[in-house]
Amino acid sequence: MTEKMTLDIIYNLDSNKLAKFPEGELFDRTLPEQENIGIRIAAFGTKNGGVILVGQKDLKVGGEIVGIDEDEFQRAFSQAISNVRPTPLTQTKIIEYKDKKLALIEVRDVGELRPCAYKKTFYERKGESSLPLQPEEVRRYHLVYGGVNIENLPTHASKEDIDEVELKKYSQLLKREEKNIVESITNNDSLTIRGVIALSKNPSKYLEGAFIEIQKYDSVLGSSPIPIGNSLKLSKPAGLLIEETTQILLQNLPLERKYEGAKMIESSIIPVSIIREVITNAVAHRNYRSSEHIRIRIFADCFDIANPAVVSEKMWADLLSSHSTYHPNEGIYTFLNSKQLYEGRGEGIWKIKEELERLRKIEPEFKVIGDSPSSFYVKINLTPKISKDVKMVKLVSLIKKNEIITSSKVMRYLDVSRVTALKMLNKLVEENLLELNNDSIFFKSNFHFFF
Repeated sequence: MTEKMTLDIIYNLDSNKLAKFPEGELFDRTLPEQENIGIRIAAFGTKNGGVILVGQKDLKVGGEIVGIDEDEFQRAFSQAISNVRPTPLTQTKIIEYKDKKLALIEVRDVGELRPCAYKKTFYERKGESSLPLQPEEVRRYHLVYGGVNIENLPTHASKEDIDEVELKKYSQLLKREEKNIVESITNNDSLTIRGVIALSKNPSKYLEGAFIEIQKYDSVLGSSPIPIGNSLKLSKPAGLLIEETTQILLQNLPLERKYEGAKMIESSIIPVSIIREVITNAVAHRNYRSSEHIRIRIFADCFDIANPAVVSEKMWADLLSSHSTYHPNEGIYTFLNSKQLYEGRGEGIWKIKEELERLRKIEPEFKVIGDSPSSFYVKINLTPKISKDVKMVKLVSLIKKNEIITSSKVMRYLDVSRVTALKMLNKLVEENLLELNNDSIFFKSNFHFFF
């Protein structure tokens, strides 16, 4: 008899047999409390799965039938499973025993996503007990399963969660039948992680952290953050997510004004190709084992992006030194590549650096922070190279908040002499960030912001 059938048989036993069934590696009973339920779900998820009877004390202490209140059980179960990471597939039902109601939870193991944690503590089912894993045991699991490509693992999402409009687009772009695409992103009628990211209507519903959060600040990076309004959270199929996020950044970054004779031309201070590239990389190369999400912060002098990384600091250093590429989510990359959301396979970072150098911007920053877990950090500066000077950074920030600027205002704001103020302003005129008016007293900003 297979393990799966064993779980099915236990789950379908009648209440009389369940009330007497012995605790073991595949079965346990507990009282209807969140902590009790959460720990057992994590433990069974780590090992071989199992069945939990809720509403009865252990047989070794008498096996008293306490029963449950259905509404309270559902609340406790929802809160418990929301704290289990990664979340195993489960099913529940209410049964009756004599004059009491009991709940039954079937927990499937998480396979190659092992081990499972409840409230960040890893657990494993050992005999009749659900015990926390020691650090060396957690390390052993990570060594065994850490290199597994998780894109093909099933989630709670079904085919009904597919965005049909996006599916049709990919069918045309990939030149494949829709049914063939669906087959490539399903596992036992459940959408795989790849399917959820590429095609589900709301990925964060099935994968915690599968969304982008954007927050704008009325300050420069490194100063006291002054948020503008509430953050914006987006959860959509990957292609739509990248396109919409790109547009939001474009709307909230300054526009650069240039003049061809009497004609004024406005364009984004950072090319759309750069913005799209860094967002696409964050989505495609994110560590989907992690419950952390992608965070984008927009400051007066830069924007930055941080997302959970697959690579470690050492791996990143090796990739940079060898100028090599690494695609941990090859299937997701294939979907996004068909929409031409990449500048080039493995060449994005180098092209971003070259383009910003051509535009005379401060060099972008790319780095991996930490190791298991790690995060990938990107910072794109909006200011020209001369803004490395602290006072120049402050001046640019001041200009962005004022349509008209004078040397007197700069003197007061930066506590500098008139000669220094004029020298700094004239540098920005040379950079085409300011326009000097005819009488040489007022300077007009060539920056324009959308709020």
